[in-house]
Amino acid sequence: MSVREEYFRCGSCKVFEVAYQDRMGRTMGQCSRKPRYGQVAAHDYACIDYRLDRLRLVPGAKVPDDADSTPRERERRRALEGATERMSRSRPATGAPSGGGRRHDPDDDAPKPKLQSIPLSLDPLTRDGDDAMDRAELKAILAEVLDETLGISDPPMQRRFRGGKVLIQPADPELAPKELEVDVLFRKVTAVRDKLRLLEQKVNATDAIDAEDKALLQGYVSSCYGSLKSFNFLFAEREDWFQN
Repeated sequence: MSVREEYFRCGSCKVFEVAYQDRMGRTMGQCSRKPRYGQVAAHDYACIDYRLDRLRLVPGAKVPDDADSTPRERERRRALEGATERMSRSRPATGAPSGGGRRHDPDDDAPKPKLQSIPLSLDPLTRDGDDAMDRAELKAILAEVLDETLGISDPPMQRRFRGGKVLIQPADPELAPKELEVDVLFRKVTAVRDKLRLLEQKVNATDAIDAEDKALLQGYVSSCYGSLKSFNFLFAEREDWFQN
């Protein structure tokens, strides 16, 4: 059974497994990467791990230039590029000494010891005892570390809201309402939560702020968590809720 969907829909993702078509003609299936999602529709908006399958695209569908990277990979790349740019701006420029140039050091002419390369095998990696860590486990651990470092997460959303829309109706009935996909709203709320967590970690870890100002900033972050508790109903798991 074939499926054709627009870009960033579950049906055009490589890990979507087609199961059947319902009476309405909609293609249903499962996400092999996230089985906890259960049954998903091909037209559902994809998650941050979306991996494009071009053979499943609707002919003529618009795709971004970097569509072959997952949204998670693009977010990590932008975060790393931003961190590198900030480090390069904060690094002090080193100029030549005022004495008219660097003096010659005789030790510079001495032969430098060669570095010895040691081959490492990643398949399998041995841990304590006789257990082995395969590549999938290693990738999962590295992804978790990067997510915690960069403040990126992928919490599951309540299934009943997936593919839904938020309708914002103006007071004037003659004005057109504004529609917003719930999946987009959920991603934005999750991004705000992750950035708040990252800000809280940096405030707690820095020594450049005195205790009084640090407590004030922590209070602001806690107030933001409290204001965002209204969106807790979107999260499938209680442990992902906002807590102030």
